[in-house]
Amino acid sequence: MNSDLQKIRKSLKHLSTEWTPSLWLDTGVPDLNQVLGHRDRGIPYGRIIEISGRNSEGKTAISMSLAAAAQQDGAAIIWEDLETSFDSEWAIMRGLAACPRCKGTGHIQIVCGSSKTALGCVACGGNPKKTIVEKLQEGRGSGMDENKLTVIQPYVGTFGEEKESRLTSAQELCAETEALMGAMHKKFDRMVVVLDSVASLLTETEASAGLENAGLPSNMALPVFMGKLLRRWVGLAQAYNAMIIMVNQLRQNPMARFSDPWYCPGGNALPFYSHVRARVYRAKGGRMRDHGKVCGIQGILQNTKNKTGGLEWSKVAYKIWFNGPVEFLPAADLVKSEEGE
Repeated sequence: MNSDLQKIRKSLKHLSTEWTPSLWLDTGVPDLNQVLGHRDRGIPYGRIIEISGRNSEGKTAISMSLAAAAQQDGAAIIWEDLETSFDSEWAIMRGLAACPRCKGTGHIQIVCGSSKTALGCVACGGNPKKTIVEKLQEGRGSGMDENKLTVIQPYVGTFGEEKESRLTSAQELCAETEALMGAMHKKFDRMVVVLDSVASLLTETEASAGLENAGLPSNMALPVFMGKLLRRWVGLAQAYNAMIIMVNQLRQNPMARFSDPWYCPGGNALPFYSHVRARVYRAKGGRMRDHGKVCGIQGILQNTKNKTGGLEWSKVAYKIWFNGPVEFLPAADLVKSEEGE
């Protein structure tokens, strides 16, 4: 820190408790790094990333894979599951829990007679003689520590002086997440916070209005809340070295005749405060088949904004196996595979 700035803060009694360095997550896939961060350095901690797309296009699976990679990098994971769709089996496939065969080591010991052979976890490779479906059905995940994963979901309870039970609001759940970020920062020097999804946030105004009294105030409650939330989180992300991934849905505006009809809920705050914005969409012939059976989906992850050193409108292809991990490859390779079908 500049010495003059230190003196000014000391005179104003604005003393920071510590200095937070910039950290990066190198995924090992340059094209993926470039879409969500810097091609050579990786994906930055301390930044906000929005991943949007239509239903069943791989938003959650990709976010889980990024969180799993970060957990291998020593990060703690906070998963705010507002859609209550978090599934432990699905998390194991994506690497967020320990593989039941390799027990988290990433390797499987095969004993044949008096010799031992170590194979990579079958979800990440396995026996090359077997089909991809057989490999993925034999093993799950890459081996992760569940103690570094905290899942926060909506729940029914009493709050403050209230006596009647009710459902938690977005303000209360995000306050819990924010407090947990502060607690985790004392134990870990980096973390990943996933909010899945923005469109599922139920604000206090919407909850109190109910279904019958919904109107303009309740409809505008989410954009107003996001503006207040992100003004705080953009600073906390840097202070806590937290990579905040905001999963968002795509909605279609039937009145948009001369512009892009697809938009993301939550107002204009998220596009403004996000350092990286990326959208997923299935490629042509998006279903992957093995022996005639659908075994996964494939598509493209493309950014529309990147303020972390990458190039805007960069692309990377992904393949999501229903019973296994997510694979990333150059977008050109996916196009070639489609042309060959």
